[in-house]
Amino acid sequence: MRLRIVAMVASFLLAASATPMTAQTSSAPAPAAEPFGSPWTPARTTQFDLGPAVAPFRILVSLPEAPPPPEGYGVIYALDAGWTFGTLRDSVLMQTGPYAGNGSAPTVVVGIGWPGDTLTDFDRRGPDLVGDRRAAMLTFIAEDLIPRVEGRLSIDPAHRMLAGHSFGGAFALQARIDRPGLFSHIAAGSPSIWTDPEGLFAGATPDGPPVLITVGGLEAPEAAEAAGTPADRVARLRERDMTGRAARMAEALPGAFEVFPDASHGASVTPFLARAVQFLWARP
Repeated sequence: MRLRIVAMVASFLLAASATPMTAQTSSAPAPAAEPFGSPWTPARTTQFDLGPAVAPFRILVSLPEAPPPPEGYGVIYALDAGWTFGTLRDSVLMQTGPYAGNGSAPTVVVGIGWPGDTLTDFDRRGPDLVGDRRAAMLTFIAEDLIPRVEGRLSIDPAHRMLAGHSFGGAFALQARIDRPGLFSHIAAGSPSIWTDPEGLFAGATPDGPPVLITVGGLEAPEAAEAAGTPADRVARLRERDMTGRAARMAEALPGAFEVFPDASHGASVTPFLARAVQFLWARP
């Protein structure tokens, strides 16, 4: 199972690249940051490790500047912190609070990653999110992470979101099936439903929290082909049916479904996270 998941991750990385084969890459090393100055840590942001000693998770937390409202802060638990936390923190800063004018409240962002400078571990990512350790990771979030965060902060459980993209999007949809009362909102960007289509569709019922599902416009094979995407990438898009399965999942739940024009799988992360913040605070 582990080898299969590692192979899935490798395949995903190849598929996520929409760079034409003719693009030239430099053999020169990337420049070091140190000559420019000292490292910078965003204000009111912290990190810690949590979980089993042999395989902990790296957790990042961004706190609002404002005090909690009477009902508590909103909170977004974001998977793949290395690819989501910074953008989501900025989106929350710009979209929530008393000056946003949209009825939102200050919101905490909790990023879930793996130890290391990039917060990503490709040996663990597949098994943790869509493989044989998926259930254990959800148990960790429910029984270790949420109590750790919400035991220290005033949180409104009516505005507690789980957000994930790609493998993380599939994990978020599965979390809705396995623990339907744990989160008030689910946001799944370009979910990798192809990793377990039978199981995810079997659990797609209206019972549970509201769901946002998004995809990039260039995840549709016809659009990708017209944009000059390499043929092997187009073939993978057809095989995995990212857009079709996402649309059918949104219809089955039912859930909100959005397509970001001209965005590839990777490029859809940024608009997905901005839209997830809006979805958390949308008026019924």
